[in-house]
Amino acid sequence: MIIFKPELVDRVWKKVNVGREGRKEKVKKEDIEITINIFLEEMSQCMVDGDDISLRGFGNFVSKVRKARTTYNSMCKTELTFPERRFIKFNISKNVDKQIKGEGSHE
Repeated sequence: MIIFKPELVDRVWKKVNVGREGRKEKVKKEDIEITINIFLEEMSQCMVDGDDISLRGFGNFVSKVRKARTTYNSMCKTELTFPERRFIKFNISKNVDKQIKGEGSHE
C-alpha cells in the first residue's frame, strides 16, 4: 500500500488534534502540510549538499560515492563506462526494524 502526502498530512493532523477541545486550539491541516513540506525540502537540500541525516529512532540517510567502472556488454561486444556518482543509502533503525517484523511495540 502506498501512502501519498495528503493521506500522511491527514494522519498527522488527526494524531496532533486528539484530545484537543475547542475550535481555536486545533492545529490546521494547512499548518501540518506546510511543516511536512518544509521538513522534506530541508532533508532534500541536505542530501543535495552531501550531508548525512540521522533521525534517532527512525534511521540514517547516508551519502555514498559509487566508483567509476568499466564493464563489457557481451551482446553488443562493446565496453561501457559508468562515471563516478553519488547515491543515498537508508539504514533503518533497530526499533523500526523490530516493529516491521512484529517484534516490538508501536508507540
